[in-house]
Amino acid sequence: MAQSSRVYVGFLGYGQSTAKYLPDFLASLRQQTFTDLAIIDGDNTPPDQVNPNELAIKDFPEVRYWPAGANLGFAKGYNRLFNLAIREGAEYFLVINPDVVLESTAIEQLVKYLDDNQAVAAVMPKIRRWDFVNHNLTMQIDSLGVGLTKQGAFIDIGQGQLDDNHLTGPQPIFGFTGAGVLIRLSALSSVAFDNGQSIEYFDELMFMYKEDCDLSYRLRLAGWQIMLLPEAIIYHDRTAAKVGQSVWSQLRNRRRESKLIRQWSYLHQLMIFCKYWYLPKTLSSRWQELFYQKKRLVAAILFEPFLLSGWRKLWQQRHLVAARRRALVIKIKPLSLEDWRQ
Repeated sequence: MAQSSRVYVGFLGYGQSTAKYLPDFLASLRQQTFTDLAIIDGDNTPPDQVNPNELAIKDFPEVRYWPAGANLGFAKGYNRLFNLAIREGAEYFLVINPDVVLESTAIEQLVKYLDDNQAVAAVMPKIRRWDFVNHNLTMQIDSLGVGLTKQGAFIDIGQGQLDDNHLTGPQPIFGFTGAGVLIRLSALSSVAFDNGQSIEYFDELMFMYKEDCDLSYRLRLAGWQIMLLPEAIIYHDRTAAKVGQSVWSQLRNRRRESKLIRQWSYLHQLMIFCKYWYLPKTLSSRWQELFYQKKRLVAAILFEPFLLSGWRKLWQQRHLVAARRRALVIKIKPLSLEDWRQ
């Protein structure tokens, strides 16, 4: 595998939860019309656990197997891969979940778009749902990008809707989902944070969940654009789509997730709230964000008290959050981001 590939495709393996997808996922990468790729399996499986991922890629010698030797989480696991790609001279990086399959022209279309649009930091494909159990590529939308709500929360645009193909041509979006996005590495470098020991692109205070929302926020503040290219299509296996934007809808959605996932999601939303609260905003947005956080706190007290540990964790890490806030690269008028609230 040449180390001069323009595009690095990186994914994070983790035990059987990812190994079962690899034959289909890697086959779809092998069928891509764009071939200047380096494919890296940054395996996060801890060494004391059974790991079928290395065996699963034995029929795909083009994949570089690069185990981390520990579960680094999503943010730190990807930062490790980003640094490798930058050292080896890559131009773009495809962040991709292994529980997806790609249409054959997806990467070629995404690369061409970034080639032609130098102000764009990241472009993501249309993501439909892959019914992995029934071997069915559906017309149900998984994500058309990440939207910013009036309350300062984040949603997957269009999730659960049937795709009627009404979107044509590139579409501006507030942010991208880490399930699948092509990122310009020079844009990543422009918003990187030096923690004193290593360079962070995703915020490593966020082990998993919401780190893609945070990075999207930082790229937008730095003046970069983020786009959806509907003609590029991938399919993502998601067991249960989230429904509704209210606190109570989110509570019902979270009950289908593990407690650990809910803790990460709750804590990281609080971190994002604290990191960006000081930016200029309308009075309406400030009120709605505060009211939303109050409702989330009441819901946690009444129904999910184990989430309250997030407040203690946030307090313990307040200086680390503040350091990242002070390091934000801001090249636009922050009030312009208010136009994204929906």
